[in-house]
Amino acid sequence: MKVDGQHFRTIWLHPTNERVVQLIDQRFLPHRFVVEEVTTVEQMADAIRQMHVRGAGLIGASAGYGMYLAAIEAGPSRTGSISAKEFDARLTEAAERLKATRPTAVNLAWAIERVRAGLAVNQTLAVQEKVELALCIAKQ
Repeated sequence: MKVDGQHFRTIWLHPTNERVVQLIDQRFLPHRFVVEEVTTVEQMADAIRQMHVRGAGLIGASAGYGMYLAAIEAGPSRTGSISAKEFDARLTEAAERLKATRPTAVNLAWAIERVRAGLAVNQTLAVQEKVELALCIAKQ
């Protein structure tokens, strides 16, 4: 999409902060162009549930980025590390929360399971490496 001569994707990472996902809030189109910043899995779940994002492809992409945000949230905090088992449990909770937003959306479930499968295959990775892998998968 081009707005004032500038090309925009419908969802992307903030150019200076990879912990922020930006998306075009579809509820305002075509009258206003609104970019929403999403920083938590709960915010992404709300964006999907409340139809800030529309269309199968964008819902799937949003779910993939939602899993990336979930990986960030599940990862190590400033106060300490986290076990791989606890990380996986937190991702499972986030996956269920995202799936519940649009239970019949095939692309949503597909994207969530794609991230989960990619992380499951790479069980030997450190938690921070899993966060980076979740981002790589979400971007595809």
